[in-house]
Amino acid sequence: MRLRHWLMAVPVAAAAGVGLFADRLIGANAKQDGDPKPAVRLPLTQVVMFNSGVGYFARSGEVEGDARVDLTFPETDINDLIKSMTLQDFSGGKVTAVSYDSREPVTRTLASYAINLNNQPSLAQILTQARGEKVEVTMLPGNAAQPGNLTGTVIGVEVQKVPAGTTTIDANMLTLLTAEGMRCVKMSEVQRVRFTNPVLENELKRALDTLALSHDSLKKAVSMHFSGDGKRKVKVGYVIEAPIWKTSYRLVLDKEAKPYLQGWAVIENTTDEDWGGVKMALVSGRPISFKMDLYNPLFINRPTVEPELFRSLRPVAYDGGIRNRMDDLARQPSPPPAPVAALAADMAGGMPGGGGRGGMPGPADESSAPSLRAMDERRKADKKYAEALGAEMAEKMNLAAVDPGATTSKLGDS
Repeated sequence: MRLRHWLMAVPVAAAAGVGLFADRLIGANAKQDGDPKPAVRLPLTQVVMFNSGVGYFARSGEVEGDARVDLTFPETDINDLIKSMTLQDFSGGKVTAVSYDSREPVTRTLASYAINLNNQPSLAQILTQARGEKVEVTMLPGNAAQPGNLTGTVIGVEVQKVPAGTTTIDANMLTLLTAEGMRCVKMSEVQRVRFTNPVLENELKRALDTLALSHDSLKKAVSMHFSGDGKRKVKVGYVIEAPIWKTSYRLVLDKEAKPYLQGWAVIENTTDEDWGGVKMALVSGRPISFKMDLYNPLFINRPTVEPELFRSLRPVAYDGGIRNRMDDLARQPSPPPAPVAALAADMAGGMPGGGGRGGMPGPADESSAPSLRAMDERRKADKKYAEALGAEMAEKMNLAAVDPGATTSKLGDS
């Protein structure tokens, strides 16, 4: 994985070649990996200094075809650079991408390339990493047994014992698969090796560039890619932190001439290049200047959604208990009927002395209250019995509690 950040430009109709940027981490595309063109230098042409601690810097120059412009900035200026950089490609060209180094250690960055240059690998170790790649090998002159040039696929590098006078020494041997078959050549007789794959060749160059830039660990490389045909003018502008400019005044008094007031602007150049031939503008205003962390990767917490696990449907298995229970229920005596006749007689009244409402109290009146209480108790008993029976039937018919190991004997098919 390429440990570089990329700003992809989206063309805007209002200005040809002007890009809006969206920060995202991507790898270099095949066209850029296979394009070994050297970077173009854009000189500094304009500087605008403000009193708010920032400065505007513009670079312009001429490029031809698909070009890449490399610049280096202090690590502390990368956030302001990402926030404010604008690129313009005139005469029909367009801006494709802007890449910049990440904050990963150089060892991890080198390990991300196809050829790992960590720990100072030898030529034999580099070719071992390139197993399966096609190479062109040029041999040292003087050995008639070997051809001057070989083209083949790297199989590997092995150590063999070779005679050296009266003894033997270890020698690295490069094994290639050529059109004539497999060949084994001494690494000590190899004069030049070139990868025929342009992508791998460019990967090696990028790894060397990263290694060179790592000598100054406080600076990061920024590459701007332009695409188009022919020679075109391009312009790059950005706002980064800069010291404020200061003023100093002198008043010259002369007895014969008018007083002369002289003002000086004190400007500090904290960049690594001279400002020769640069247009300078000093602004006394204080525009709003803020910092924004766009260089460090930012992550947000996202909720975790777990898939719900549903109990699978299983066949219903009945056991003998429910049939026996139904037989027991059939043999139980039914509850006695409610005393409707006694209650009706009591409500209708009776003859005098017979216990009715209008008569004297008698034996029927004495038994009416116990009859009502017994009827209420039987009603409650029936309700409890119905609830218990319903709960038992629901438990028997519950699919989750049914035994999945149903047999024919339990199903009544014996």
